[in-house]
Amino acid sequence: MNSDQINQILSKGEGKRIEYKESKNALPSDLYDSIVSLANTEGGTVILGADNDGNTTGINPENTVQFISDIATALNSPDCVSPSLFLAPESIEHTDVNIIIIDVHRSSVLHNHAGRIYWRDGDADLDITDDQSKISELYFQKRNSFSEAIIYPALNIEDLSDNLFQQAKAIIRGLNANHPWLSISFEQLLREASLFVKDFHTGKEGLTLGAALIFGEDSVIQNILPAYKVEAMVRRDNVDRWDDRITLRTNLIHTYQKLLEFIRKHLPEKFYMEKGQRKDLREAIFREVIGNLIVHREYTDARSSDLIITQKDVVTTNPNNPIFHGPLDPKRFTPYPKNPNIRKFFTAFGWTDEIGSGVRNTNKYLKHYVPGAEPLFVENELFRIQIPMIFVTLAIFFQPLHNWLDLPTESQSHLENGLQHIQLDSAFESIGFSELILHLVPSWNEKGTKLPELKWPDKQILTKADIKKVPGWNKKGTRLMHKKIVYLIKILILTSKPLELDKIMTWIDYKNRKSFRDNYLFPLQKVGFLTLTIPENPSDPNQKYSITEKGKLFLARLDF
Repeated sequence: MNSDQINQILSKGEGKRIEYKESKNALPSDLYDSIVSLANTEGGTVILGADNDGNTTGINPENTVQFISDIATALNSPDCVSPSLFLAPESIEHTDVNIIIIDVHRSSVLHNHAGRIYWRDGDADLDITDDQSKISELYFQKRNSFSEAIIYPALNIEDLSDNLFQQAKAIIRGLNANHPWLSISFEQLLREASLFVKDFHTGKEGLTLGAALIFGEDSVIQNILPAYKVEAMVRRDNVDRWDDRITLRTNLIHTYQKLLEFIRKHLPEKFYMEKGQRKDLREAIFREVIGNLIVHREYTDARSSDLIITQKDVVTTNPNNPIFHGPLDPKRFTPYPKNPNIRKFFTAFGWTDEIGSGVRNTNKYLKHYVPGAEPLFVENELFRIQIPMIFVTLAIFFQPLHNWLDLPTESQSHLENGLQHIQLDSAFESIGFSELILHLVPSWNEKGTKLPELKWPDKQILTKADIKKVPGWNKKGTRLMHKKIVYLIKILILTSKPLELDKIMTWIDYKNRKSFRDNYLFPLQKVGFLTLTIPENPSDPNQKYSITEKGKLFLARLDF
């Protein structure tokens, strides 16, 4: 940044995109509030060494190097700023004093400083952590902000790999010999695929982050995203470290290919006949899982994408720009685009299908690869997919659970069928019912107390040792849990198979319909644990209540 540009920023005064801070001998305590608020809104510039009127007061020269080092460290520490921000503070001599310029780009994810979320309003940094409506507004705005489209004017076509271009054409040709991208030049393809664009808001034109990720040399990718990596590990025998591991810091084409090779090396083949054709289930499932790991990643986030294979499951996590928090219901979710230009290439390669296909196809084929199993998709700042390799459900405990909750005999068949859809962690395969209760009850209490809508009773038993002190703890749930909790758990367990209101009330011996709706059904619906089978017509005579995916996770002591 030159002197004229600095003078222009200093002459404008503080505002939505400009912040001045005096920093002669110490970094200001609210520096990271301002950086986070700018990143969360429209981006902007912070000048350290200027007063509120735009007069340069400077920084002591002996502090400059240390200040820059401290800022870089803080921005890369999740305890300070999360997700991390990759910014490059610049020391400049201006009007005979040292100042530091921090150019803050608008981020496509929501950042916090020390756990607090800030919003830029005029020249103020507002703490909106407790304002859910404002946070929802921010998430909505960022949903359409794709980091793959960030323009790098200094990135040239010479920084991209012609070999990768030829590989891409060969992959596309193998799928569709008439694809229009096969007959155009590298530069034309980049423009047609929206990897070379013009930002009509700023006037900037050039290659995008997406272009670098698909076609960039490794050194280019690492220069733009120094923390970017994808790790794949096997943890079967050595669960503290790994049995096998690869770390990838390369283009997305090679990343996809190497991850699929890793899966083929460590997971068994299994085939399935579909419409008279032999289907490779391992390929059908994990091409979708790996595609999601790559296509849906938030690339400006410093955290790695991980794929971990254990005896019991395969888990992937990748930094994400979430639109909500919690599990996806494969039957009801609404897909939305992430990195649509990267997706274009993966679709042209035949590596992904239409948006939302990954969730549907994984759910469709997994039950044949691991009989009965269902995948888990959780939308958070880290998007997580869990593919069980061993399938265990609450149904194996249905009889003792039925007795423990003191449910009527006529509910047994209903309960056994419903609990087949409540998937447990595979670690529960080899334990008894008493050990199951020692795991579930503390989990219910811990999570229930965090949901104010449920008005979870206070001072419930939280430790295994305390549970064992209660007479008959493994015989009757009513002796271990508050009456309200017993009702809540009974409702969730009974609705594991859709059930009408009257039958729920009869089976749990509850008489007052209004009280039941107000104190149990409505709160369970509000926290997303319970839903109507005919939501468009609540008064339908065939209406039933059904547990949701989120409710299943709560009940089964899984993360949500």
